Amino acid sequence: MSTVHAPRTTKGQATRRRLLDVAKRLAIARGGHIELAEVAAAARAVPSLVHRYFGSKAGLVSALVDDFFDRFHREVLDADLDAHGDWATHERLRLERGVRFHYAEPFAAVLYGALARDPEVARNEAARTAAVVERAARSIRRAQRRGELPVGVDPRLAGAAMFGAMRLVMVEALTRQPRPRPERVIELLWRQVAASVQISPDAAGSRR
Repeated sequence: MSTVHAPRTTKGQATRRRLLDVAKRLAIARGGHIELAEVAAAARAVPSLVHRYFGSKAGLVSALVDDFFDRFHREVLDADLDAHGDWATHERLRLERGVRFHYAEPFAAVLYGALARDPEVARNEAARTAAVVERAARSIRRAQRRGELPVGVDPRLAGAAMFGAMRLVMVEALTRQPRPRPERVIELLWRQVAASVQISPDAAGSRR
């Protein structure tokens, strides 16, 4: 089993980032198919560096999945939107950000499509998805304590329904030519979110 080494220098970190960026570009261009030697050549790096920083092809693909979800958390899920209003208002805004994040990220269609069949990717994505569902459940519990959502809603089931719907709808939307307008996707998904937590879709209407 290959040993993965985290880069210790600024130069090493930049090299690892470059390898990830090249691997993502090749995965997008080739429907999820990447080879370590091709990544190294395209990044103008020796193949041993790819092995050093990622261990194997599976390790490189896993790092791409982690990079996607890290950015999704940073830009969408972990953004503090409480100042925008009650749960319905700030979660509608979060949903809008989530859809636009996926529309702006070409790797999303590859991750949810071709790469989803890879066993290592499936395991990694399942773990990351569980974290997303738990984050949604915590948000729902907090809103229930504030009286913003019905107490009879099951937080984890509702969180799974919300993210599961987003994932499947985004796969469909991102693989269409032409793609549906993001506003249409947002409206469709918001109705699913509202149904999951037993509120009216118009509950967030005051901010729009």
